[in-house]
Amino acid sequence: MSLREMVVFNALYSRRSIRNFKENKKIEGYKIHKLLKAAMAAPSACNIQPWDFIIIDDAQLVSQIKNSIENYGNYNAPMIIVITGNNRNIPWKDNGIIDCALAMQNMMIAAPTLGLGTVCIGGFNRKAVKEILGIPEGVEPIGMLYIGYPNERKKRRTKYLENAVHHNRYDATRDQNPRPGDVIAFGPEASV
Repeated sequence: MSLREMVVFNALYSRRSIRNFKENKKIEGYKIHKLLKAAMAAPSACNIQPWDFIIIDDAQLVSQIKNSIENYGNYNAPMIIVITGNNRNIPWKDNGIIDCALAMQNMMIAAPTLGLGTVCIGGFNRKAVKEILGIPEGVEPIGMLYIGYPNERKKRRTKYLENAVHHNRYDATRDQNPRPGDVIAFGPEASV
């Protein structure tokens, strides 16, 4: 394996969902800037770049957002970045969901290289978050990342499953049992 391959795959496999962060340890501004630069290096359909990033490091606002999430959102991260999508230049009006998700993924991959951890929060009350953060009509919160210094260590890994790979056609005869991270089937510990 070449050095380039080792660096890239190490970064990919180091991305883990962190749910326990060091208390009262602020994230340096230059690290936030690097995460945002990584995010905005993501591909974007027609180079529309529909994203905006709201950095929330005010403890009261962080708490308000956490309290607006019914399940799986009460982790002790000191900072949240909300990624929003804007339809202003998108003819197909999908809020740039895929573009925003790619930008989030770039931040999640970059974070461990900076000594940071993230957890992606996708199931949240979008209306409440729009209200809390004053997000205008036509702009939608797509996802959010809790970010901080990890207070837990997780091994690097891939979640490769051979039965998730199909060749030339989808094989509907395969067993479609829930996968290990299926929170509906296995509960909140599924993604640990």
